[in-house]
Parts: sequence; structure tokens; C-alpha cells
Amino acid sequence: MEATKTTKKRQIELREARLLEKAGEILLNEGLSELTMERLAEELETAKGTIYNHFPNREEVLLTLAVKAINKRLTLFDTASMSQGNPKERMLAVNVACEIYVVHYPQYFMVENIVRHSAIWDRGSEDRRNLLRSEEGRCMTLVSGIVRAAIASGDLKLPEGLSPEEMALSLWSLTYGSYLINITSPSLKDIGINDVYRAVRVGCCKTVDGFGWKPLWTEQEHSRKFNQIRASVFPDEKRLSHE
Repeated sequence: MEATKTTKKRQIELREARLLEKAGEILLNEGLSELTMERLAEELETAKGTIYNHFPNREEVLLTLAVKAINKRLTLFDTASMSQGNPKERMLAVNVACEIYVVHYPQYFMVENIVRHSAIWDRGSEDRRNLLRSEEGRCMTLVSGIVRAAIASGDLKLPEGLSPEEMALSLWSLTYGSYLINITSPSLKDIGINDVYRAVRVGCCKTVDGFGWKPLWTEQEHSRKFNQIRASVFPDEKRLSHE
């Protein structure tokens, strides 16, 4: 009897994993409007009622996918924050992690943005919303912790009145905002921005150097260290498609 229960539980977990994978594919390739409970049932060749046994609505599917997304982002950030090197090199590793996340997990990046809309957020369960808040907070704590480490080591002195969390926010805004614009604006090339990823790398380099975060790097040194960290800290991730 126990073996039967275990087998049934495993089947349920596998079906839910396939459901979420298919939801991510539809979202990325066809857009939010095409992601419906009926479409998921059709794609999985199962009854719509079976889909509802897993999730009460489409919004809960999206929030569950967002939890998977932020867990992946947190894993990448955690790897970066624990990497070898001085605080500035560890912060650069976070920059590398962000780029990996956006390039290799675009469906995750997309769903993280979509679930913030009130029409979806408000229909999700409180448990999953709280989990998303908690994991988002952990990501920010990792990044601001690196800023604190730089201050403690004497590599960085923040201007009076600026907290480590606020500096982390400025870097987050630069990366997150640029990547979001990249997937929502079709006109970047028209205004001369041919490589968003390079622009983000240079922007982050100039921002931290502008704060006087030591050691100061030239753009060439920053690029070289980026590639070194990419290879040594994240060797199991595929190469970035734009490289």
C-alpha cells in the first residue's frame, strides 16, 4: 500500500512538473493571452479537471512558475556571493549571474515580471506571494551583504546617508531595468543600442568605480574579469548565446 501511495505521489509530481514546463513554453513563445487552463489540458492531453486538481486558476500556475524562477535566481546569486575573491569580484559574479539568468532562463525572467501585475498577483495564494517576497528579500540581502563586506574591508566608503541596500538597489535597477527594456522595446537598435548586455556591463563597472569601490578597473580589466568569473564560478552553465 505504501509503495502504491509513493508511486501515485510521484506521478502527481511529474504531471505538475510537466504542466509548469508547458506553461513556461507557452508563455515564452506565444504570450500570456495563450496561456489558459484549457490550453494546458489540451497540450498535456488530459481532462481540464485534472489541471484544476493541481491549480485553482491560471494565476496560481503563474505564481508557482515564478517561485521556481526566483529559486533559480537565488541559487545563482548564492553561488556568486560565496565565490572566491574580493567583494568587488563577488559583486561582479552577481552581475554574471544576472546575465546568465536572463539569457538562459528567459521564461523565468518573463514570469517574474508578469506576476507583479495586480490582476495576477491579487488572485494568487497568500502562501506563494509570501514565498516570493521572502525569496526576493534573500536575493537583496545577498547583494547588500557584499556591499557591507566591501565597506568592512575598506574597499568602499559610501556617501553619507546612502545605505548598502540603497546602493544594491541602484545596481539592481541598472541591470533589471535594462534587461526589462530589452525584452519590451523593439526600438533599441534604432537609437544605437546594439548590445544591451555590454551596455549593462559597462554601466555597472562605471557605477561601482564612480562610488570609489576598490580596486578600480578599466573597461578592459572589467571585461577580462567578467569572462574569468563566468568560466570559474559558473562552469556548468552554457555559454551565453550572444558571446
